Amino acid sequence: MALVFFMPIYAKILPSIIFLMVLNWIIEAKFKKIPAIFSERHRILTFSFAALYVLYLIGMLYSKNMDYGLFDLEIKFSLILFPLIFATVDRDFPFQKLIINVFKAFIAGCMTGTLILFAIALYSYIGSRNPAVFFYTTFSKFIHVSYLSMYLNLAVSILAYYLIRKEHPLTNKIRILLAVLAIYFSFVIFLLSSKAGIFSLLFLSLMIILYLLFINKQISKGLLFLCLVMITFYAGFRFLPTTAGRFKKTESVLSEQKITSPENMESNSERLDVWKAGIEVIRKHPVFGVGTGDVKDALLSEYLKENKLFVYNMRLNALNQFFQTYIALGILGALLLIFMLVLPGWLAIRRIHFIYFSFLAVFTLNILVESMLEVQAGVVYYAFFNSLFFFGWKILADRSADKEIA
Repeated sequence: MALVFFMPIYAKILPSIIFLMVLNWIIEAKFKKIPAIFSERHRILTFSFAALYVLYLIGMLYSKNMDYGLFDLEIKFSLILFPLIFATVDRDFPFQKLIINVFKAFIAGCMTGTLILFAIALYSYIGSRNPAVFFYTTFSKFIHVSYLSMYLNLAVSILAYYLIRKEHPLTNKIRILLAVLAIYFSFVIFLLSSKAGIFSLLFLSLMIILYLLFINKQISKGLLFLCLVMITFYAGFRFLPTTAGRFKKTESVLSEQKITSPENMESNSERLDVWKAGIEVIRKHPVFGVGTGDVKDALLSEYLKENKLFVYNMRLNALNQFFQTYIALGILGALLLIFMLVLPGWLAIRRIHFIYFSFLAVFTLNILVESMLEVQAGVVYYAFFNSLFFFGWKILADRSADKEIA
């Protein structure tokens, strides 16, 4: 609960919390259950998410830049740690209570973190009278807007699920509270002006509409929510010019397809330059990649070769996790990353696991435009929630089946 509470507030404290989790795991002697991982199918599948980290370890064998490689392994350590922790959890562990408490702590963290940002922005506005302090990176001072938007989208999906599900209906007061929080988080996503975040919110809204129409068979509610979504997005782009302006710049860059001068460089033109360089590196190393430690060096070399001095000076990564992983580990690494998202996504669809599928879908949309497994804020978020959802839903499903049989 501490981990997910501080995730949207102050990421630098996360390593200390993870250390306490590992210490607790050791004190409780959960490591003695490691052999049990390989005797139960679902535990094996949960731990199999650590395979990507194993590939990064192998990638060190043909890396030249060992310092960067070791740093990268340190950042990505959660990819093996959380699958290991969850794969050794006792089957009688109270997962239902854990998941609900995690959701509460995460939403509380999102609320606390954004209120802190509003307080700082308001203080800045009083002194400067500049409304820009409420938008984009000027507003989100502690966490990059892409990551905070992704967190808030997960919070919206959690709130939406409890609002639209038929089982265990909520009281009107709780329903109003959840609706207000969902609207509030959606509003903050627009202020953050992350294009991936807003697109993810739109995708999530469409999922909710489809869920209401085809799963719950609530036609009137589905159509009403569709109208609310249309009004919300119209208002967001109509009355928040900073947000609308970022999308207009995207349209301009994509339509003109020309490089701007460094002083007028926009994130979309940067991204196009980086992707072209990344594809070129992949073309040169299609099978095994360049190795875990040489990703950054290979990209920087390509930036210089193509005279992309702006992105070279910024030392940007591939700005796409699929490209980033392919460059490091080759085709096997890229296919494994895809498998890690597609397989649980398919299982979530089959079992109508709304929150888990929302989590995977939004994360996939975001890593198409950011290398989120290269930063602790992305690695810890994915590794923890994916392990929690994947192992937890199976345990809960088994218990539900046992109750029906009884």
